[in-house]
Amino acid sequence: MLLMWIEDKFMNAESHEALQKYAGKRKVLVTTNLELIQQHSLDIDIVLGDFPRQDLSLLPNLVWFQQFGTGVEWLQSYPELVAAPFILSNCSDSHYDVVADHALALVLAVLRGIPIFAQAQQGKQWQTTSLTACDSLFQLRGKTVLVVGLGSVGLAIVHRLKAFGANIIGMRKNVTHNISNIDKIYKLDELSIAAQQANIIISTLPKTDETNNIFNNDVFNNMAKPSFFFNIGRGNAVQETHLVRALNEGDLNGAGIDVTKIEPLDETSPLWLAKNLLITPHAGGTYDNVITTWRDLALENLALYSAGKPLRNLVVKSQGY
Repeated sequence: MLLMWIEDKFMNAESHEALQKYAGKRKVLVTTNLELIQQHSLDIDIVLGDFPRQDLSLLPNLVWFQQFGTGVEWLQSYPELVAAPFILSNCSDSHYDVVADHALALVLAVLRGIPIFAQAQQGKQWQTTSLTACDSLFQLRGKTVLVVGLGSVGLAIVHRLKAFGANIIGMRKNVTHNISNIDKIYKLDELSIAAQQANIIISTLPKTDETNNIFNNDVFNNMAKPSFFFNIGRGNAVQETHLVRALNEGDLNGAGIDVTKIEPLDETSPLWLAKNLLITPHAGGTYDNVITTWRDLALENLALYSAGKPLRNLVVKSQGY
């Protein structure tokens, strides 16, 4: 049996037809009713959609889970599912553009002082900035940007940065081949070296044990000046107390983050009051038709699965991405 976990409003006649066509001889269940699913738990072998991860253990005969969204850090909370034999795919190549757009929005907003101007607007204040003594507004052209993580999101960010005239260096595990628009690629253990050349660091890293707290005082203190930090990946990569210190003491001129270690961010977190920090609430991958985009990708992958062809966006569960 094939389960499509999705609200009815996101399924039209065409998607229902595709679901039935590529399900083969399987019965199809389209629901978000967990009690109904429990009645068929032994029969379900394919799950498409935003099914609750903590309930996957209810499906002992699962062979493939096509999740909505990109992040698979939930696997760290369910090690038994890492070892389970089902294959996992995500939607990492379906909405990287909007995440890259959000990253550039953070960069431009912080460099151009937009949050400060927006606050002044609320008070009906025309905040004049001196042309000869300005230390709060910056241009992107000519800055060296280090993009940490060169997956689909990172490469989309690189493409956008080039149009603004930035110099771009990158970081990834595999440095054996060159990537267009990137001047030099460093390995992850060379972060301190790369940071010394960078005015701007943008992280797109996933949550893994290897990425915990890698952005810390050692990185923030040694960046080229002026210096800015942005995180569109996962919050575990940042030592948040170090980020707050770097901002408040001026080692960083500004920062923008879409993710934090604990979400929602607690109201007592010092991040809220950090100087020149722009926070968005993990909204980088959200847009008006994201669910239908993920639905269509799931159906495309189902067509590949039924034809015995390789799936898009296969996840190596043991590696966490």
